[in-house]
Amino acid sequence: MALGSVSSPALAYCVGWDKTLPNYDPRYYSVGHEFRRAEWVIKAKVLKEVWIGDDGKEKPLAPPFQNDAPRPWGFDPYSGAFYDLKIERSFKGHPPSVIRVFSENSTGRFWLHRGEEILAFVFTGAFEAPIGKQLTLDTCGNLESYPKAIGVELAVRKAAKVQQ
Repeated sequence: MALGSVSSPALAYCVGWDKTLPNYDPRYYSVGHEFRRAEWVIKAKVLKEVWIGDDGKEKPLAPPFQNDAPRPWGFDPYSGAFYDLKIERSFKGHPPSVIRVFSENSTGRFWLHRGEEILAFVFTGAFEAPIGKQLTLDTCGNLESYPKAIGVELAVRKAAKVQQ
């Protein structure tokens, strides 16, 4: 899991690491594989974070949270958070100038910080009601914040050239 200031719990289930699956591939989380799987690969700036209650409606954060965490951590009464991202550059695909991604309140969640620049691989995920299908980021892959993302960006640029 390549994460800088982007935060994610270490206990997340990562399908690509599951050797019991029939299509197991040890390269599942390589930049090239993740690039091919992603709808969009982007450099973006985090504009906004909006927490969503279990009812699907906006809900302000109200600590305390599980294990005294600074944000919900899986068993708190939140479905997750939406993050609005301003696209600064697209390495794959043609996203709109601002997208909204969902981070489920689970051990596989990601935490982004307003103003942070990230390199992200964007996918559509299916979440429990009332959230449903939403754009999301794979926390087990190559999601990274800048400036640590520079090395991943070089591999992304190479993958983009191969795909052309």
